[in-house]
Amino acid sequence: MSKKRKLKIAIFHLAFFYSGGGEKLVLEEMKGLGKKGHEIVCFAPTVDRRTCFPDVIKKYPIKDFFPSLSRIFHRFETLQILLTCLFFPLIVYRFRNFDVIMGANQPGPWLAYLAKLFLRKPYLVYLAQPTRILHPRKVDLENGVWVKRKSFSLPLLVKIFKPLFNWADKASIKNADIALVNGSYMAGILRKVYGVKPVICAAGANVLNGLVKNRWRGDLKINGFTIGKPYLLLTNRHFPQKKFEYAINAIPEVIKNFPKIKLVITGNPTIYTDYLKRLSKKLKVEKSILFTGYVKEDDLEKLYQNSCLYLYTSPEEDFGMGVIEAMGAGVPVIAWDKAGPSKTIINSKTGFLVKPYIQADFTRKIIYLIKNKKKNIRFGNNAIRHVKAHYTYKGHLVVLEKAIISIV
Repeated sequence: MSKKRKLKIAIFHLAFFYSGGGEKLVLEEMKGLGKKGHEIVCFAPTVDRRTCFPDVIKKYPIKDFFPSLSRIFHRFETLQILLTCLFFPLIVYRFRNFDVIMGANQPGPWLAYLAKLFLRKPYLVYLAQPTRILHPRKVDLENGVWVKRKSFSLPLLVKIFKPLFNWADKASIKNADIALVNGSYMAGILRKVYGVKPVICAAGANVLNGLVKNRWRGDLKINGFTIGKPYLLLTNRHFPQKKFEYAINAIPEVIKNFPKIKLVITGNPTIYTDYLKRLSKKLKVEKSILFTGYVKEDDLEKLYQNSCLYLYTSPEEDFGMGVIEAMGAGVPVIAWDKAGPSKTIINSKTGFLVKPYIQADFTRKIIYLIKNKKKNIRFGNNAIRHVKAHYTYKGHLVVLEKAIISIV
């Protein structure tokens, strides 16, 4: 078919109740595909516009599959997801006029699979990971897959009905017309778990306009805080799997060398945030750590651009959107030489990959890149070029649109 054809595309996403990389990527896909002339509507079992990119999400056509469930079971997200999977056949006809469906992380692929069974609609899946509740990582087993929110006991149900959940998960992935994956690291894992050969469609980032003149002097105002430079930046979901402790444990030694430096941590707070604050007090560095809460996208770009170093502490990250966002702003990154970041960071060129999980070496690398400004700047310029060549939203959308067109 002609690539000029404009399509009506439905995206089925897991949920919108947290401001994370997966949600941001779907929003960017909607924006990019819309600019290419396609009609895009996104659906999810649960949508909370107050907690998921509240300054951005209102711009996009995102709908609950069952709005009444969101009202009745507000904050019980897992129950909404389960009930959506159960009752979806009752509303599947609503998607008869879409040309293609994209399932973005479970239960998106399962619902897209049902649409194919009932309506003969082609569908593709975009995966950042295997379904975590069925295929937990070591860090998930240690910390729990789900953050403690008001929640229906999905883990218990999965334990009881695991063969059924496993069948549904694999059937929805294997029967997709095409499977896309967010990076080379995860591609290998998905081949083993699902027996598919996914197409790599790397997640993207915005490339910001070069380095700011000085990341060691001056200050900026964000969320009512005045943040003095230099500062370290950490942006990620406040989940225990992300292991912010490694960054906080580094601060006592860092401030011995740089007494005024701050660690800035963005993101919506959870009960894990409370633990981090207690740890900061225990280490007597609470005055050196700033929890900003959710930061609007425009301000987040400023935070990236003005930071002298970005820390990524997650030990088994599937990809790591924050890594490429920081590099796209010209900021060197320090992360573990494992999982997703090991494929996106070029060691000793765009940042440092540290042997897992050597706290002392992680701390030393932080101090080194604060002291060595010339190398810091060189790493930052390398990082911009690296993202521009491999990890832009533009490049992501080229692969995504080509895949969509190929199955219609």
